[in-house]
This record gives sequence, C-alpha cells and structure tokens, in this order.
Amino acid sequence: MSAADPLILFGSAHVSSILMIAAVGIGLPLLARRTLSIAAQYHAGLVIAALLIGQEGFHIWLLSSQYDRLLSSLLPLHLCGLSVLLTAWTLALRSYSAYEIVYFWAWGGTLQALVTPDLDRGFPDPAFIAFFLGHGLVIIGVLYATLVYRFRPRLASIFKSLGVLLLVVAIVAPINLWLGTNYLFLCSKPEQASLMDYLGPWPWYILSLAGLALVSSVVYYLPFLIGDLVAARSRAKRRLPPSSTL
Repeated sequence: MSAADPLILFGSAHVSSILMIAAVGIGLPLLARRTLSIAAQYHAGLVIAALLIGQEGFHIWLLSSQYDRLLSSLLPLHLCGLSVLLTAWTLALRSYSAYEIVYFWAWGGTLQALVTPDLDRGFPDPAFIAFFLGHGLVIIGVLYATLVYRFRPRLASIFKSLGVLLLVVAIVAPINLWLGTNYLFLCSKPEQASLMDYLGPWPWYILSLAGLALVSSVVYYLPFLIGDLVAARSRAKRRLPPSSTL
C-alpha cells in the first residue's frame, strides 16, 4: 500500500467518524423499535451480526495481504476482536449471557479504542475505514441489543464480565509468549497515544487497567441502577395510602 497521511487524533475525520457511529448507534435501534415487527427487528439484528463477522474477516485479509501484517498478529484476541465475536453472538442468538459480557467490554474497551485508536493511517486509507467500521459496529450492535432486544446488565453482570476477562487474560498471556504477539497489550503499550500512557510502566499499567475496568464497569452500570431506584421509588409512592384530612 502507498503511504497515506497519518491519523490526526481528534482531527475532522476522527471526530466525524465517532459522531457518525453515535448517530447510527442511536438512530438505527430507535427506528427499528418504532417501525419494525418483532421478527423484522431480529432479522435486522442478524444483518448487523453478519456485517460484524464479514468485516472482521475482511479486516484480517486487508492487513495481511495489503499491509504485510503477520496472520499470527491478526487473530481476534484483542478485546475489540473478541467483542466483535460476542456482539455477533448476542445479536444472532439473542444471547443474554453474551450480552452481559460484551456490554462492559464494548463501553470500556471498544469505545476507548475509538477515542484513541491504535492506528497510524488517516482517512481515506482502507485501514482507517476498516478500523472504524469494525469498532463502530460493536457499539451499534450493543446499543441495538439494549434498545431493541431490551437487554440490560445486572449488578452481577459486572463480576461476570470481569471474571471472563481475567480468564481470557490467563489464556492469551501464554499465546503471546508462544507467538511473540501483544494481544490485550499485555506485553507493551500501544504504539499510538492512549490512556495506558498515564497508567505507569509495564507491568504496573496492567494492574491499573484492572482497577480501571472495575471502576468503568460501575460507571456504565449506573444508568440502570439509577433507573431501578427511580422506578422503585415511584412504585413505593403509588402504594402509599392517601393522607387523611382533619
């Protein structure tokens, strides 16, 4: 591939891509809820799932054939690649168990990747388009499952999501040693600027990330917790007997 202009962090192409993902992520589910039957809503979810899998395969092919990346470094073992698979699973099978995990991975990992992409090429380079398409579809898919399938995390989902993440780390760490790769950024920080730059040197930034994952999971659960508290308070008020007059 010919050299392309480098990615400008928070440049017009970067910000426009994020805004487009936000618009589709909110607009598509709301449109589906208002205009589609239950069966059609599921079929639309299947289309998003197919796009997720197809895009991931295309992205791997693109980087290996056009950018001379080793296939061993392109396995879907980063958090975002795993989120692609889990989001597709959630939508295709209407799997709440998969949703519980990927809800927190998408907001804690994929959203962070969109804000600070590990990418050195800007728009309209194919790598730029494939990166934002893949990560954007994860966000769109999770919002679709939340707003259309009416899935929502529970408090226990936080611990389930973090527990599965720890299991994935235990599996991926020896794979990194075997293949000489850096999946989940367990061996070094991303080459591009990211939040990890503020979390200390290796290996301490990994511990900082674990703490940050817990805190961010609580933050992303708060809208549902607040909604539950407001609903409970409203129900309690309706059950109160009317006050007597003297």
